[in-house]
Amino acid sequence: MKKEIIFEELTKGEKKLLLQSFDYDVDNDGYILDPSGQRIMSKEDPLQFIHIDRAALVPGSLEVIDGTPTAISKFIREEIESEDGSNNS
Repeated sequence: MKKEIIFEELTKGEKKLLLQSFDYDVDNDGYILDPSGQRIMSKEDPLQFIHIDRAALVPGSLEVIDGTPTAISKFIREEIESEDGSNNS
């Protein structure tokens, strides 16, 4: 059985290559850049940008988010709410 590759298990160089294959990039300070070259703001902490050390790719959407449990659970909750049409935020 083929082993699934987990983004968090990749080295920084491997993460950067994977991000670049989806038109993202990483600047010299290690911050993730969107396809237009702008740093991506954290949805968890709007005063910070997402750094490669704590970045996670969301399967199926290729959205880059903070890889913290709080950010991941928020993303999952928002996805479930949008799928069932509720808006309990």
